[in-house]
Amino acid sequence: MMLLFGIVDFSHAWYMKQEITTASREGARYATRYQTDTIGKHVTPSSLPVSTWVTSKYSTLLPSNASLTVTPSGPGWTSGLPGDDLTVTVTARKNWFWVGTLIPGLGNYLDLTVSTTMKVE
Repeated sequence: MMLLFGIVDFSHAWYMKQEITTASREGARYATRYQTDTIGKHVTPSSLPVSTWVTSKYSTLLPSNASLTVTPSGPGWTSGLPGDDLTVTVTARKNWFWVGTLIPGLGNYLDLTVSTTMKVE
């Protein structure tokens, strides 16, 4: 039974890691695309709602207690200059179903973090 519970718990952690990896990539892509406002002026990535956009798209794919956080950073985040790096970091908390109580010292949760860096277009 412990083996089965461990497989279920670690599979769920792997699934969450894959989802936040995709969320990080999509957030970086959303922020680095060349975008303009209604009058055709270039919009810098820092004025885009990257955190809100990623959270709205991916929070429903994770457990409600996953505490999804999105942090954009890097020189391209503020400058918006083509070729500058922009990084989007996504963090989610995996609360163990059973493994945390079955393995002493593991704790009740695991913080999963993924960062993606792309060049601003």
